Amino acid sequence: RHIPLLPPCTKTFRGRGIVMCGGGPNYLPPAWVCINMLRKLGCQLPIQLWHLGDDEMDPVARRLLTSLDVECVDATRVRKRHPTRLMGGYELKPYSILHSPFRDVLFIDADNVPVVNPSFLFDTPQFKRTGAILWPDIRRWERTNPIWRFTGLPYRPGWESESGQMVFDKERCWRPLALTQWFNEHSDFYYQHILGDKDTFTLAFPKLGQPYATVAKPVH
Repeated sequence: RHIPLLPPCTKTFRGRGIVMCGGGPNYLPPAWVCINMLRKLGCQLPIQLWHLGDDEMDPVARRLLTSLDVECVDATRVRKRHPTRLMGGYELKPYSILHSPFRDVLFIDADNVPVVNPSFLFDTPQFKRTGAILWPDIRRWERTNPIWRFTGLPYRPGWESESGQMVFDKERCWRPLALTQWFNEHSDFYYQHILGDKDTFTLAFPKLGQPYATVAKPVH
């Protein structure tokens, strides 16, 4: 019932950039490491670091991040313009992707540590073909998971997805990203059957019949 109500893409997004969620004592330190590694590796893409209010980002941290060409975005303020039913750490991920200003988004978890400049991902054949790249996780889908019945999707054998890194062309992928956001707005139901936000992306794309690319190498 919700799919016909998905909001249209505004097509006001521009350029490429990195989106990250992190703040507070648990995620600000690894975000600092990740961002420094990106810059050390020669990544020149603009970076937005999204957080949940002033309690997660003090003025000192803002100044340090500004020196690395990072914009800190308070999601609680954005939420006043773009309401959402629920917002926590997992729910913030698709929300930040949708409402960032970039058309092409590389999302990276704060506790990721890159070892090469990831900017090349936007130029891969997989991204050019589908506008979406996702990574496999270490757990396999279970046939008995009721999520298949709840979403009306057939059981899909294989690996669950890992949302610590994702690449999207938002104009091409707007509808599945908007549906992903809806899944996470109702996390009080869906997270009972899947592990956080990560597989809401791989449920939304096939539900709308839209292809995406998956990295072929398994995690190890």
